[in-house]
Amino acid sequence: MGSISFWMCLVMTICTWNKTIGCTWMKTLPRSPSMFQVFSNNIITMLQKMGHEVSRDPQITFPDKQYRQVNHFKAEEQMAFISHTLNAIKKLYSSGKYESTAWDQKGVDKFMNDLYRQTSELDQCVKSMKTRLSKSVKRVNKKMSLHFKFLKNYLKREEYSASGWEDIRTVVLAHLQRLDTTLSSQ
Repeated sequence: MGSISFWMCLVMTICTWNKTIGCTWMKTLPRSPSMFQVFSNNIITMLQKMGHEVSRDPQITFPDKQYRQVNHFKAEEQMAFISHTLNAIKKLYSSGKYESTAWDQKGVDKFMNDLYRQTSELDQCVKSMKTRLSKSVKRVNKKMSLHFKFLKNYLKREEYSASGWEDIRTVVLAHLQRLDTTLSSQ
């Protein structure tokens, strides 16, 4: 009887462990970055190395207004926004139609693997929070979804050309940098 109680207690402890420690992916130890920050820096660096300077200005507007609104969200809502935006970036690059670019395929694969890891870890964090998102968060996420839909249509219009991908890479890089500073401001 005593061993059954011990095992029940152990199972209950393991099942609730994640709830008590929270989102370890986003937590930092003193003088060390979180795993989110490590992967974020890696993704930004890889995306910078993938591209080159484009002589023309992209015809894409950046959603600065949405990022300004996110600065006023609670930490959990910011995390949900970051997760939503990273998933949209992952979806955009998942088309795999970058044959026209001079990007190193190994670099693209590493970028996608790290992006996938980042999104799956963040999705777990958001799921474990079970926070109801406010209307303003839902509205900002909707506008970001429309922005990424525009980016996808832009790529189609540009016929997935190298210059089209460079424009997208430049905008996505700006997104990643803003997401990184959003996290830092928490």
